[in-house]
Amino acid sequence: IEANTRFVFDDPVSSLDLDYEESVVARLATLAKTRQVIVFTHRLSLLALLEEALEAVGLKAQVVAVNREAWGSGQPGDTPFPARRPPQLLNGLVDAVAQARKVLNDKGTADYEIHAKAICGGTRILVERLVEDTLLNEVVRRFRRSVQTYGRIGVLAKIEPADCKLIDDMMTKYSRYEHSQPQEAPVALPGPDEITADLVILQAWLKAFKDRAVP
Repeated sequence: IEANTRFVFDDPVSSLDLDYEESVVARLATLAKTRQVIVFTHRLSLLALLEEALEAVGLKAQVVAVNREAWGSGQPGDTPFPARRPPQLLNGLVDAVAQARKVLNDKGTADYEIHAKAICGGTRILVERLVEDTLLNEVVRRFRRSVQTYGRIGVLAKIEPADCKLIDDMMTKYSRYEHSQPQEAPVALPGPDEITADLVILQAWLKAFKDRAVP
């Protein structure tokens, strides 16, 4: 095989159990050290495993979503929302709130609520990722069987009661919009200013927690 050969895989772990799936991912990461490796998949679990395996060998994945749009399939786009890391999620939500604010001003409350509900769902995903990636320092992650403590678990000593309260409050607030609301007493969706204020709080917390020294 020539040194500049590229490898393209289409869902290479289809029909494999988790043991073989992890072995294939590790082999792809090793191969990527000397070759260009392109993997097509619709499975976020495989994407998470690939990103982690590449980090282990000192590489970083370049993720491109291939979307199906009204004008045709194959449109390249950003990383799928659930697969983004907290800073990317925050940026995406800030942009979404700006668009929702314009909808509220131009078309009114009914149209705004459609956007607001999606943003609330996205904010819940953000809080989940903050717990997984930041608060718990990736000791445990979804789609990964192993619990990784080496070089990670000591950071958990930074966690303070105020961190837990913030996460609890935000998770409680943004989870309730995921459930059906009683017609007699629905939970009102937050306005753009309220969502923006919460995102600013989470953004500031993310930076402060990362900068906080381990006691």
